[in-house]
Amino acid sequence: MEKNLEKIKDDIIQKLDKRGYQEITIKSYSSQLLNLFSYYPTVEPTEITNKQVCKYAQSLISKKYSASTIRLLFYACSFYFDEINNKNHGLYRVKLPPEKNIEPEFFLQSEVLELIEHKKNLKHKSILLLMYSCGLETGELLNLQVNHIRSREQRPNIHIVDNSGKLKRKAFLSTRILPILREYYQVFLPEKWFFYSQNDKNKKYSPTSVRKMIDDSIAELNLNPKLKSKSLRHSYIKHMNELGIPLPIILNHLGLQGFDSHLKYAKLLYPNVQITYTPLDKKINENTQIEDFKDLEHLVFELKNQNEIDYLLEGIECFRIGSLRAGVIFIWSAAIKNIRQKIIETSNLKELNQELKAIDPKAKQIKNVESFEFIKDETTLVLSQKIGLYDKFEKNELSNACLGLRNKCGHPSNYKPEIHKVKAFVEDILNMVYKKKIA
Repeated sequence: MEKNLEKIKDDIIQKLDKRGYQEITIKSYSSQLLNLFSYYPTVEPTEITNKQVCKYAQSLISKKYSASTIRLLFYACSFYFDEINNKNHGLYRVKLPPEKNIEPEFFLQSEVLELIEHKKNLKHKSILLLMYSCGLETGELLNLQVNHIRSREQRPNIHIVDNSGKLKRKAFLSTRILPILREYYQVFLPEKWFFYSQNDKNKKYSPTSVRKMIDDSIAELNLNPKLKSKSLRHSYIKHMNELGIPLPIILNHLGLQGFDSHLKYAKLLYPNVQITYTPLDKKINENTQIEDFKDLEHLVFELKNQNEIDYLLEGIECFRIGSLRAGVIFIWSAAIKNIRQKIIETSNLKELNQELKAIDPKAKQIKNVESFEFIKDETTLVLSQKIGLYDKFEKNELSNACLGLRNKCGHPSNYKPEIHKVKAFVEDILNMVYKKKIA
């Protein structure tokens, strides 16, 4: 029987792989089925009935196995008996144990950036950058081949494929990570798999190695130990949603098109949201028009820095459609870039770094404006006061009112800024960042 099970296992794995299932799914399905077959050692696996599957499931429930484990068993059985062997088992009518309330864990954006900056290993840094910026699962990352990286196209992207090589989707590739990917390519010279095994270029990098690298990095930075590799994908979804992209658009982009998937992620992102009013009880803010922020629109035509312009345009568009939280985040991103540039333009680097070390001894040395990407915004504002760019009152206003509102808007919560606070925020940014004359 044992030899027969090994043959059946190989057959199951081959068929799952051929149909493009992820490696983790293949392992889970094959494990569930082999445990079922071992439970009925005298029965030919293909002859196991619907009732016997249900009886086995009940035995797992009595041993306190979770609903997700039982559901995984049913998925595996449906694949094996119905899809592969045409047994028409149909539904497995077993009452699942109650679901445990598991609180989802998300990275803060600052934590992801810290995680990436922490990695000095070029391969590890490249892995983290791609997983977070493109919302990749571990399996999708490891299926990447060299020709899937389309960096020279007008709109850079990566082709994400399943195990059989079939295109699942195209993911937008940020130009910010292209220099890192090019450096990785020049150092490691991948031939087929973009991330290959340490001992064999013709084999994929191990998913276990990816998960261990992320777990170790989280531990080294003393982040929440509940954060895992899958938290990067969950955080991509959450952060993109907070930046103003509707949840269904994000999920469709990731290939998660079923109603169950949309409901699952809606519950993850908005666990406490309930319908407690009707359209009769609240007035829709239909008057949040761009005219309220016309000074911002005029400002765009005065700037030269394309990054600032892009952020301001995104912010204006968010305000236009009433997405005030996302608009605040984009406008602050433009403003802090402007402040960083002014610090560089008005300071001696040696003196600047001396002031920075006094504020934060662990801060990375500033060499150019890009160095600020890894310095906290609050630290940047303190530094701007130290070098005389702002006085104490201005620095406190930027820190408490502007950065404070930006942090409230960026923090996972149900916070909704009132329109008068957003207008005050925009006015402060215009007066203290864009209209302020440098002495």
